[in-house]
Amino acid sequence: MARDQLLAVIDDIRTRVANGDSFEGSIEYLMPENPGGGVDFDVRAGYRIGNSMGQGGFRLIAAPEADDTIHADTTGGAP
Repeated sequence: MARDQLLAVIDDIRTRVANGDSFEGSIEYLMPENPGGGVDFDVRAGYRIGNSMGQGGFRLIAAPEADDTIHADTTGGAP
């Protein structure tokens, strides 16, 4: 995750806690396993959102594992 994206996540968590919209969560940020690989930080975070409107939801941010492969559908539809 880029530094500005990490700061945006931290700002979002702070704002939600300050406004009573999140009552639990965690964040971990580490040096990337592959420095110079295009990311500034490996980030794992999870925090509740929307608590001021009732049950709310959960925002999850996970750093991909080193052997994860991301597949994109470039065909424009299901197989």
